[in-house]
Amino acid sequence: MSREHIIRFQAILVLFLALFYNSHAYFVSKGSVGIGFNGYFTLTNTTKHAYGQAFDSETVSITNSSTGVTTSFSVNFFFAIVPEHNRRGSHGMAFVISPTRGLPGASSDQYLGIFNATNNGKDSNNVIAIELDIHKDEEFGDIDDNHVGININGMRSVASASAGYYDDKDGKFHNLSLISRKVMRLSIVYSQPEKQLNVTLLPAEFSVPPRKPLLSLKQDLSPYFLEKRYLGFTASTGSVGAIHYMIGWFVNGEVQYPRLEFATQPILPPYPKKASHRTRTILAVCLTVSVIAAFVASWIGFFFYLRHKKGFKEKQLLGRGGFGQVFKGTLPGSDAEIAVKRTSHDSRQGMSEFLAEISTIGRLRHPNLVRLLGYCRHKEHLYLVYDFMPNGSLDKYLYRNNRE
Repeated sequence: MSREHIIRFQAILVLFLALFYNSHAYFVSKGSVGIGFNGYFTLTNTTKHAYGQAFDSETVSITNSSTGVTTSFSVNFFFAIVPEHNRRGSHGMAFVISPTRGLPGASSDQYLGIFNATNNGKDSNNVIAIELDIHKDEEFGDIDDNHVGININGMRSVASASAGYYDDKDGKFHNLSLISRKVMRLSIVYSQPEKQLNVTLLPAEFSVPPRKPLLSLKQDLSPYFLEKRYLGFTASTGSVGAIHYMIGWFVNGEVQYPRLEFATQPILPPYPKKASHRTRTILAVCLTVSVIAAFVASWIGFFFYLRHKKGFKEKQLLGRGGFGQVFKGTLPGSDAEIAVKRTSHDSRQGMSEFLAEISTIGRLRHPNLVRLLGYCRHKEHLYLVYDFMPNGSLDKYLYRNNRE
């Protein structure tokens, strides 16, 4: 493939321009897709066993309408996969060419948000996907848990290779880890004259892809592009969470590997930290202690409430005065017997008596006079606390015979 061809840029900036030129109306997403770091879209979040899809809402014409022959085209996008704690067990992402805007009925995990157990492998799908897979699925014949594959109508790759690139200087192969948390670039080029699809993986800082692609598929793709197609991206997670970042665009016309003079690609943020086992234990203990403390406080409050109600029972009544009732009680802490006079502060006379008792008896101390020990107000009642007189009052003895 000649590297001197002139690219006729008819770019549809699938996601990047949709974000920065306020054309969100042309962007269709499903699942866990969101806006991520520095303008990168996140196809998944930290949710496990989930998937995300992002498709351009406008179709692209890859087939010449007069001849029915697929034209040359190229796709380039930057991406990064940030797994949970550098653990394998999650799944990858894919660039997808589909006859529909979105892939209804797709499944997460090993199906990468593209197919499901029912439609996987059916010719009627008419879907081509370039997968960046970080999980080895034996059922699909995956070569390893860090590979790039070309898939047609199903999850079993028709061509695949371990992730990496070939050095232009010495031709040596250099491995790249798809879960390195580093931004990388994938270049997908289809040459109609040669009827060949080339896929090249490279570090983001490379301005031009290596001459030798990572993998090639020698096949006429015209049967899969008889109508206009939708371009999109998918990704999925499994038992381990992962965040998939991407930015991509499409170029239609004579093919050449484009030279991109981008600034240094950013280092993406780490996977969001979850609370450690020790932190969760501490939180659980604190929560348990708080619940127990609240229960104990409620029980104590209820106990005093019952005790308060118990202290003013009818059988404890010693007598009734003009403006209140006198009850027998016990002083907490000393078990000393007391007499408690209860009046209502709603009564003007009751309030006057209450104040008079405090201002007179409260100041007196005499062996033949009952002592005022204290006073208080609670809700609608006023309380005066006296020494208890087990033998009754002098008034009782002086006027008992007359009363009888």
